[in-house]
Amino acid sequence: MKKSIFILSLAAVFAACNNQEATQASDQAAVSTDSTGINYSIDTIGSIIGWDSKKIVGGHNGGIRLSSGSLNIKDGNIVSGGFVVNMNTITNADLPNDKDSLNYHLVGHLMSPDFFDVAKYPTAKFDVTNVTVLSNDAAGNTHTISGNLTVKDSVKNISFPAKVAINGDELTATATVVINRLDFGIKYNSVSASPAALLKKLGDNAIKDELTISINLKAKKG
Repeated sequence: MKKSIFILSLAAVFAACNNQEATQASDQAAVSTDSTGINYSIDTIGSIIGWDSKKIVGGHNGGIRLSSGSLNIKDGNIVSGGFVVNMNTITNADLPNDKDSLNYHLVGHLMSPDFFDVAKYPTAKFDVTNVTVLSNDAAGNTHTISGNLTVKDSVKNISFPAKVAINGDELTATATVVINRLDFGIKYNSVSASPAALLKKLGDNAIKDELTISINLKAKKG
């Protein structure tokens, strides 16, 4: 018994040392409704949301497409807007892609009630609540963007640094944000929310709570 407790404790410490710190999520805030600027429509073909999920050992990554979105720009800054994510477009990038592969079954599992329950919640969304300008950021970020992230039936406000660039009629925005999936009710095989007996059985296959999301947006004026 003592040996089992020691092994589980060691696994938890190992996970904590290797986890990226998740963005602090808070209750949803009022969405910005400023429409006095210029509208940029998001290019749903050229834009993509990347995802990266780690286990104690290993993990998976892939992408998700957008179904719609727009950003309102005033004096070179985002003042309102957001985008809708098409959860039916989840893909995995680190496994061979064919119908009989682990890739096919992994994507199907991600779409199941264990994770995103896509049949019930076909979309997720992000709505801007506030944007502040950054000066002399070491990583080259230009703004801090805050917004309500809706996943399944949970809505949380998150903030993250982003690089926003406007070149004539085109806008690009990139950012990386780490969220805690438990904030959105996704507890499957969690390293912190699973019972000790399940963690012992899972071993290195326990899934970390932190989910890294990379945002890559392209938008055009009009």
